[in-house]
Amino acid sequence: MKAKPESIRSARDPRYDTLRGLFLICMTVNHLPTELRWVTDQSLGFFTAAEGFVFLSGLMAGMVYTRKLRAGGPGALWTAVLGRTKTIYAWHIASFVGALACVVLTEYACGYCSPAAPRLFFEHPLAALGLGATLLYQPGLLDLLPMYCVFVLFLPAVIRGIESGRRWLVLSASVLLWLVAQWAPAAGSLRTYPINTGSFSLLAWQLIFVAGVAIGHAGISGRPQVARPSRLAVLCAASVAIYGFGVQQAHWPALWPDAVFGVLLNKPALGLLRLADFGCVAYLVAIVGARFPSLLASRTLELIGRNSLAVVATQSVAITALLQFPALFATAADRTLVAVGTVALLLCVAAARQGLVGTLLHPAAASPLSPEGSRRLNQAAWPTSG
Repeated sequence: MKAKPESIRSARDPRYDTLRGLFLICMTVNHLPTELRWVTDQSLGFFTAAEGFVFLSGLMAGMVYTRKLRAGGPGALWTAVLGRTKTIYAWHIASFVGALACVVLTEYACGYCSPAAPRLFFEHPLAALGLGATLLYQPGLLDLLPMYCVFVLFLPAVIRGIESGRRWLVLSASVLLWLVAQWAPAAGSLRTYPINTGSFSLLAWQLIFVAGVAIGHAGISGRPQVARPSRLAVLCAASVAIYGFGVQQAHWPALWPDAVFGVLLNKPALGLLRLADFGCVAYLVAIVGARFPSLLASRTLELIGRNSLAVVATQSVAITALLQFPALFATAADRTLVAVGTVALLLCVAAARQGLVGTLLHPAAASPLSPEGSRRLNQAAWPTSG
């Protein structure tokens, strides 16, 4: 008997996890003072790996929780969302406590505290712990999971709105919130010491997450999006992508005054040019991934992407600890070695979580390029492929 379309699409797509794993590695390297950042930090244009990670998180959430809604109704959707939110929050608390412990123990053992450490951690550790638990203190490296927590909580409203046929209303509301963040950047975050709700504007970054949710919903609903892309759309996307690459890597002249250009590239508020450049590159990657799926499949990166919460938490603690010791970054070789070692640590954590240490030692047994891997890629739910 022929399988129903949605049952085929229920398989987890290794391409998404591969891309998420790649983004996580880039985000980790970008937080370290290493020359490798030339490859990982805005190497393709005006955007960073964070945009890709948030977008893919939304896309996968749109697929997963739309199925929850269709299978069990609103009650099942809320139960799943609350369970996921609790899991994300637990990993945030674990990483927060771990990072705080690294700073406090280093101060106790060495008699000093690095200026790279969050200020409240060594000035008032108990206050930091209390504010961190209520998400009112999110220093650098510890603000991604809280943002993800908030976005997941709003998933029922977003998905039910899209499912009821009000897709454009949901997207319009999301764009409106993004516009508010452009005109009033402080509206999406609060930074009055000791309160710090993170460097990401929630009002702005929700747009890229909601867009991912909408695309994920469309993908499992059987709506082709780039199965037959128009030449004009590809040409426009390629033009924006090439311009972004040229400005970043070849120092092409900007098309706007410096002051306006800076606003358009604003990362906390997700400026227009940054958003447009990411969208165009993502569109082109989706086309490539639809036509050549094996190009976006890596067993190692997929493993990291599948265990993203543990990896994000680990890199937050590890980098907080490493940055307290400048001697570790004295030479280019030292910086490279620390960066590679940190990435290796993330891989070990992901492998331990997945129970795949043996698989890592014998990757050919489960390679996505093997017959079994090819079958998985052919059946996987790449929503942009139709």
